Amino acid sequence: MLTRLAYLAIILLLGVLILVLSRLPQVQFLETVGFEVLGPIEVGISIPVVHLDRISQAVEDISQLRAENARLKAQVDRLSQQAVLVPELQRENAELRAELGFAQSDPQFKWINARIIGFDPSNLVHAIIIDQGTHNGVADGMTVITPAGLVGQVEQVTPNTAKVLLVTDVSSSVDSLIQSNRAKGVVNGSRGGQLSMIYIPQNYKVQSGDRVVTSGLGGVFPPGLLVGTVTEVHQNDVDLYQEAQVQPAVDLGRVEQVMVIVNHLPTRLR
Repeated sequence: MLTRLAYLAIILLLGVLILVLSRLPQVQFLETVGFEVLGPIEVGISIPVVHLDRISQAVEDISQLRAENARLKAQVDRLSQQAVLVPELQRENAELRAELGFAQSDPQFKWINARIIGFDPSNLVHAIIIDQGTHNGVADGMTVITPAGLVGQVEQVTPNTAKVLLVTDVSSSVDSLIQSNRAKGVVNGSRGGQLSMIYIPQNYKVQSGDRVVTSGLGGVFPPGLLVGTVTEVHQNDVDLYQEAQVQPAVDLGRVEQVMVIVNHLPTRLR
């Protein structure tokens, strides 16, 4: 009990002593001197600390911006790739639908798909190179088509590739007929890549817009394949035959994939 009272007394005495000393001029002078001397030092120390905090925050902001830019760039790249991929998938889907429609309209044909991988390097003939050969069942003389119509005929074959002579080549000749009136003739290619149908009898009326299909004569091509559409007719009453310009059914400059009919060979090769 006495110990506690002693402690309380000491505390009270110290409090009184501090209160008295704080009012002495000497102590106030020391406080003033301390403030004047240490104040600028404290301010000088605090300013760099504030700047360091700001620099640290700026570095953190830059790091976050770089991360955000990288994320946005990756997203843009992904969207750009999708923008390229979607039309390709749509085109492929359209090709498959066209093949399905062709299969339903001409169930007698069997074919294998082939992709165009090149053109004749000489540029002297209209020909393409496809990625299917004898290992895939392709043989010399087979007919090559798309769902839109006739492309040409296999001319040379290797185990993994084949050369296809296009209908537009100057050496190409296709026995054909006008679908509407069955007037027969022969469709030839040209050096300029145009088609012309010759040997059309004069007693048949031929006009622009008539469809030209393979006749099957000679057994080279199967009958009923669309060759093209008449765009112009040349007729002279003194001639034995009339002639027509024909627009190819297949845009041979843009085609990327073809179909090789494997269940038909020219009669001479059977």
